[in-house]
Amino acid sequence: MIVDIFKDIKERIFIVHGYIWIRFGQIFVHSHPKIQLFNLKLTAMKNIHSIFSLILFSSILVFTSCSKSDSSDPVDQTPAINFVGGSGYISADATLSVSEIFKVGLTAFPNTNSGAKLTKLTITRVCNNQPLVQDSVFSTPQASLNIIINAVTNNLPGQEKWYFKITDKNGQTKEISFTITTIAVSSPINTFSMKILGAQGNTTGSSFASIDGTVYTLANAKTNASKIDWLYFYGETNHASIAAPSDASAAGVFNGDNGLASWAVRNNTLFKKVTEVINWESITNDQIIVAQTTTGVTNTKINELAVNDILAFITAGGKKGLMKVETISGTTAGSMTLSVKVQQ
Repeated sequence: MIVDIFKDIKERIFIVHGYIWIRFGQIFVHSHPKIQLFNLKLTAMKNIHSIFSLILFSSILVFTSCSKSDSSDPVDQTPAINFVGGSGYISADATLSVSEIFKVGLTAFPNTNSGAKLTKLTITRVCNNQPLVQDSVFSTPQASLNIIINAVTNNLPGQEKWYFKITDKNGQTKEISFTITTIAVSSPINTFSMKILGAQGNTTGSSFASIDGTVYTLANAKTNASKIDWLYFYGETNHASIAAPSDASAAGVFNGDNGLASWAVRNNTLFKKVTEVINWESITNDQIIVAQTTTGVTNTKINELAVNDILAFITAGGKKGLMKVETISGTTAGSMTLSVKVQQ
């Protein structure tokens, strides 16, 4: 038998076989059948109050828990940018030759959550720790970007880092990158071995043309002045010396009717003495030559030369090469024997 006890509360409470049944939930609270109605009412009301408090507290915990779960997973707002792959495109780290042309393809899109359009593409190239930055700001925000970039690698061996960053109208950015390693491409060389150049007092010619390895006397050198890259002389204080036709000291040594001052062309060949150990016989192309002429080739004369010295040179026409001192004999009437390796 079910007896309705309380009619003044919103949810109905019933006694069934000594238990209180609350209709808004299946929560049972023990009550002895012999308890007086008044005491039962008090007990029931206390239990109802406790139950309401528990339900309210549980609801707060559930709500708080849900809020924390939602806030711990932020939505990505960054735009998208990708490399175009396939034949002919650079889309990852690569090794290329110096001064080689290459192509990069880019695609970019707004973030799918924000929908913010694209406003700027920034390309940064870092070589020898020196950044070169190019910003391309779009006059009108773009809903997508498809672009092809034609570029040329550095003209020296080494590494360069490329960065590509897209920015949207909300200031959100996304960046991708790759590294290009540049290597020297070897080219063929001419080799002229054991060429004898006489000093200024020797009847053997002192002038040398690296284009074909010919040694000229001073008179013939004047006629072929455009071909002459250097001369050998022996100075009182500087001793064994190699100098360009443009060098002032050389002009003081080679004077007279056929002297340098009378030449129509005086080539400005530049030299430096190589300080690194080089295996001369291993030079079969211009790779070592290019490496040794990258920096420091600034002198029009090198003196105090000794056997086994190696000089790097760059001709007025831009040809690069190395020469090795094989022998030195005598002084102003003596001679020097050279071996030469030069770009074709």
